[in-house]
Amino acid sequence: MRWPMLSIRSTIALGIALAVLAPTGMLWHLEQELTRKAQAPLIEQNRQAVLLMSAAALVQPLWTLDSQQTEQRARRTLRETGVLSLRLSERRPLATPLVLARPGEAAFKGVPLSAPIRHEGELLGELELWFDPGQIDRLLAERRSATIQLAALQILLSVAVLLALLHWRLLAPVQRLKRQASEIASRADVAPVQWDQRDELGQLGEHLNDVHGQIDALFDQLERQKAELEKIALHDTLTGLPNRMLFRALTGAAVAAASRDGQRLALLFIDLDRFKAVNDAFGHAVGDAVLVTLAHRLRATVRASDVVCRHSGDEFTMLLHDASDLDEVVGTTERLLAKLEQPVQVDGREITMSASIGVALYPDDTTDPAALVQHADTAMYAAKHLGRARYSFYRAEFNEQLLANQRLEAELREALLNDEFVLHYQPQVDASSGHLVGCEALIRWHHPQRGLVPPLQFIGAAEQCGLISELGAWTIRTACAQMADWKRRGLAFGSVAVNVSALEFRSHRLVDVVTQAMAEFGVQPHELEIELTESVLMTDTDTTQRIVERIKALGLPLAVDDFGTGYSSLSYLKRLRPSKIKIDRSFVRDLPGDDDDRVLVHAIVQLALAMGIRVVAEGVETEPQRAELHRMGCHMLQGYLISRPQPAGGFEQFARQLAHTALADRVGLDASLAD
Repeated sequence: MRWPMLSIRSTIALGIALAVLAPTGMLWHLEQELTRKAQAPLIEQNRQAVLLMSAAALVQPLWTLDSQQTEQRARRTLRETGVLSLRLSERRPLATPLVLARPGEAAFKGVPLSAPIRHEGELLGELELWFDPGQIDRLLAERRSATIQLAALQILLSVAVLLALLHWRLLAPVQRLKRQASEIASRADVAPVQWDQRDELGQLGEHLNDVHGQIDALFDQLERQKAELEKIALHDTLTGLPNRMLFRALTGAAVAAASRDGQRLALLFIDLDRFKAVNDAFGHAVGDAVLVTLAHRLRATVRASDVVCRHSGDEFTMLLHDASDLDEVVGTTERLLAKLEQPVQVDGREITMSASIGVALYPDDTTDPAALVQHADTAMYAAKHLGRARYSFYRAEFNEQLLANQRLEAELREALLNDEFVLHYQPQVDASSGHLVGCEALIRWHHPQRGLVPPLQFIGAAEQCGLISELGAWTIRTACAQMADWKRRGLAFGSVAVNVSALEFRSHRLVDVVTQAMAEFGVQPHELEIELTESVLMTDTDTTQRIVERIKALGLPLAVDDFGTGYSSLSYLKRLRPSKIKIDRSFVRDLPGDDDDRVLVHAIVQLALAMGIRVVAEGVETEPQRAELHRMGCHMLQGYLISRPQPAGGFEQFARQLAHTALADRVGLDASLAD
């Protein structure tokens, strides 16, 4: 039998390993038995300590009924060494035991221990812990691993000492030469190797240093030239933005990432309106300056993660990542339109531009990157056909629902032209006295074929086709005109609340529309109220704050509609300070029988009272609801119990009857007092 041929270094290393491992194996077996006997009581003591400290830590949150803190401390206990699962049972009625287990572990398996949780002698609950039964075995395994590592260290140290001379004179220099050659081949960015040896190996190492420096200089020059060529090939030379080729590649990568992560993308196709006229009137140099300025505005308006590209000529494309919230997409689009409409100063000239924007969504409209650009281009032309200076979302021609929306949009435009919209008014009364304090203006559509159409069936379409601003302006003007008519007729109507949608609210024309309508019809600030939903107030808080400040500067009260159904936040109540909040009908519907609704409504009323905000309850339909809301301290009521929404004439009749009833009651009271 022939033994395998080993190098001297390998033979010495093998001998040292056998000499160290033989006694180590015998000592390891003896040490395992001794350790098992010594560690068993220590582990038991540690388990008892963990149980008692965990029970003590849970006293305070259980006593104060802080469920969040209770769960946090229970989870901290679960992270203790050896704890597999736990069950926390509270003594208070209807309390559900809290059961936690480590990932991959079944609850209630292992060594059980339990302890009561008491606060000043009162039993709050019981903590049960299940510990890992194999904890000692794992401890022995760790010690076994440490023993093996120590033996390996002994072998390595022995080999290192005995082979030091061999490494010093031959093996180490050879290894350094190999690494040096590998670094040259991989173009690693490392400093030259210092060679103190003056023999043949040292001379070879210095020669490799020289070769490395020459190769690095050559590759650096090539990379600089490559980067310059790529920039020229992938960026627009005038604006510095990515060009169509780079945008195509970035869009393809973004679509792949969005498909993997389940996200939505929005692609915007932006075309400057009548840009050719600027070039013709002022020359291409001025036109180029305008393009550069507008390109910088586009880039500054969106996030750093979004992509802005000069597509061609006066066309730009934009890719918005994480576009799951369509309201944010619309808000970004409207900000872009507003920025592009700001005048551009070029050589003492003031040039005003506008743009048409088409929006296509991934994956809603298509999953193909090229088709996404085409759809956005199609939507942009639709925006131009609608009159320019606006945006339009892409709509597939052969989708029945979208075709119906297109018909609905066309009908909406005709309805605005034919004055088919009307306002109905739903009264709001004082919860204590029953006196009329105001009303809410609700838009309705008198469709020639379908009759009276509620707003839920057409507001969404108006937002999509960009008619919401015109519809909102009509609502504000009509409400103001009606108030002027009521005042001429001597009707005490209180105040009229007008709902403003999210898209209308973020329009830079909203405040101007309100100001002009109030001035034209002589409406006082206390007679008109603006209603907004919570989602409007929580979106784009800086812009929201500025618009709210402008509304308040007009003296107009601000009301939060559908309070509690959106992204409720105490911070916006503190920051924006509305004059009213309206409790959504979903919380009122089951009063007074539903305990949860009763608690929620009471909490909302108390919060509003503490902040000096008046409360209106919507959807009041029964006398028990009215009585319960009045008992809770709600200021005003609105709902079918008081009156359904009515045309202006019906509301006027209701208001006069209510005033007449109140007057008769006062006369009767005065007569009884005189008697």
